[in-house]
Formats: sequence, structure tokens, C-alpha cells
Amino acid sequence: MSETLSVADLLTGVETALLSTYPGPVWVRGEISGLRRTNRGAAFFKLVDSDNQDQSVEVGVRGRVLAEIDTALNAAGVGSLRSGIEVRLEVMVTLRRGTSLVQLSLMRVDPEFIAGKLAVDREEVLRRLQADRLLEVNGSLPIPLVPLRVGLVTSRGSAAHADFLNHLKAPGYRFQILTAEAMMQGETSPEQVIRGLDRLAREPVDMVALVRGGGSKLDLSTFDDEGVARRIAAMPQPVITGIGHETDRSIADEVAAVAEKTPTAAAGWLVTKVSDFAGRIDRAEESIRDESSKAIARANSGLNHLVAQIAGSREALRRQEDGLSHLRDSIVDSARRGVQNQRSVIDSYSELISTMGLERTLRRGFTVVTRPDGSAVREAASLSRGDRVSVRFADGRVSMEVEGRDE
Repeated sequence: MSETLSVADLLTGVETALLSTYPGPVWVRGEISGLRRTNRGAAFFKLVDSDNQDQSVEVGVRGRVLAEIDTALNAAGVGSLRSGIEVRLEVMVTLRRGTSLVQLSLMRVDPEFIAGKLAVDREEVLRRLQADRLLEVNGSLPIPLVPLRVGLVTSRGSAAHADFLNHLKAPGYRFQILTAEAMMQGETSPEQVIRGLDRLAREPVDMVALVRGGGSKLDLSTFDDEGVARRIAAMPQPVITGIGHETDRSIADEVAAVAEKTPTAAAGWLVTKVSDFAGRIDRAEESIRDESSKAIARANSGLNHLVAQIAGSREALRRQEDGLSHLRDSIVDSARRGVQNQRSVIDSYSELISTMGLERTLRRGFTVVTRPDGSAVREAASLSRGDRVSVRFADGRVSMEVEGRDE
């Protein structure tokens, strides 16, 4: 019959086996999950296998060791540990007797591994975005001439929020800001940023600004998130980023239409855009004023010339009126003389006609021979024997019958 061990003996054997297998520190990699810090300067989390999420181990770190790790990570520009990142840790493998669980005591963190992994992840995200042709989509949207209605995604009350708003207020332009609250770092930050962008996508704003202050690589990892990048690419308005990093560009910067280094620089870009348009308006106003003055001067000159022409025309008209008046008088006089002359001629003809009248002709001894129908007999040859005629004398009329005609 095999030996029967007590629980304590079993745990001692397991612990001995662990110490035998892992007598000293070992390096292990995985993804941090459920990180929590205590008020006493300790931190606890699960280290999850990157390829098998069902496999995990508890990790703990306390006091001076945690402070040294934070200092080293900050010095490397990585930032404090947080959930959701893949890390390479130096640990001691121990057995927690109270729960019979294997536990890792954290000794050191490899900052270069974290930075390298972040860089690799970033490049993979960029490659996927490039393959889907999303890097230039937002930048292809037309930039409004006067972007006064601005949607803002940031953390309310933060220094970035204050810097952005203060810089917009300084020039006195009437910017209208609609802010969508979002945490700018932490596990839920990408989700909140996406939610803020979703809200502003439905609002009538000219542009959307995404801003936060400076921080470590881990602090700014939200802006390398693929979901955030894809939401920026899908925005119906141009997006301007002002993320407080002076050296590296985030993926959000790559996807946005405009990328500035800081929140103040992003606000400055908007102010400059509005100021440029205001300057163009001022220059246009000045140009219109100058052209108007020149046009008025040309019009005045033309008007003066026209006045002079009118004055000359008036004088010419006066001379024409005088000439027409003289011509009228001349025509009237000529017409009057012509009428008088014609009247004299008519009087002469009247007198001549009166001397040639029938009564006077008869009194001179002439007679008028007519047929019974009253027609005048002009030729003797027109009469035949037996025709009756009437002969009119000055003192009367006699009827006769034609007996014959003398040859």
C-alpha cells in the first residue's frame, strides 16, 4: 500500500518540486489582466497566456520592487503597468499554501519588450488599415473654409481640455464647441473614445477634434487602438488630432485628416484656418472698396464728360432751333407768296373763262345747234335730211328741220 501524505506534506512536496525546477528567477511573458493597486503600494494581476486565454497565473509585487519597476518603465517612456498589454517579466515561482495556487512574485519588467511589442502591434494595425485603404479616407474629406462648429472628444476638466478651449477663445472668434466626454487612458478608454466619436458623427459640426495631454507610450496606447482608428476613418467630418506627443505619431494621427502635436497646436490650427478666411474677407473688402472708388471716379469722369457733351448738345440744339425758326419763317413767307401768285393766276383764268362763257359767245352772234336729246351738233356732216335740230340764239331758240346739206 502506497504512503498516505498529509495535505501539508503534499504541499511541501509540491513546493520542493517547484523550487527544484525553478530555483531562481525566470522570465515569462503574457498579457496583464485585472491589474489592481492597493493603498499600501502593492499590485496584483493575472498574467494570461497570449495564445491560450484559459491559462493564467497570479502575479504579485510589493513595496520597493514595485516602485523600482514604475521608475524603470517611466524612464524608458513606456509608462506604468496596466491591463491589456503584453509584458515580459522576471519572476520567482512560489506556492501560496493557503490556496495551494502557484503564484509569481514579480521582480523586474522588460521595458524594451513592452515598447517593441507596442511597435509591432502598431505596425500590424497600420498594415491592416492600409490593406483596407482607410489611412487616407478621412483626409480626403473637404476641409470647411470656416470651421467654427467643432466637436471635441476629450476628458472634461483636463489640462488638454482647458488648453484647447482657452486657445480658441483668445482671438475672439465665435467657435461653437460640442464636447463628448471620454477617458483618454485606461482599459475602457478606446471604447469611450469610439462612443464619443459616434455621438459627434450625428451632430452638425464642421470638424471633430480628438485631444489629450502628453504621456507615456502606454498612456497614449488608446490612440494606437485599431477600433479607434477605424472609427476616425469612418467619420463624416474631417478629424483633427492634438495628442501630446512630441516625437512619435499615433495611428490616430495617421488616419485623421489633420494631425497636430498638442491640444494647443490643434486649436491653433483651427484659429489659423478661421483667421486666414477672415483675412481673405478683409482683403476682399479692401479690394472691393478700392475698385468701387476707382469705378466711382471713372463714373464721375464719364459723367462730367457727358455733362459737357450735353451742354454742347444743348447749344447745338439752340442753334438748330434758331435755324429751324428762320427756315419756318422763310417757308411761311414763300408759301404766302406762292399762294398769292396762284391766286392771281386763278383770278386771271377766272376772268378768261368768264369772257369765254356761252352767253357772251351767243351775244357775239354765235349760235348753238342741238338735237332733240340735247346733244350738240358739232359738224354738218353729222346731220341728215329730215333731222330736227334746235338753234339757240342770244335772244331765244328756234326749231328747224334739215332739208339738205350744201357741199
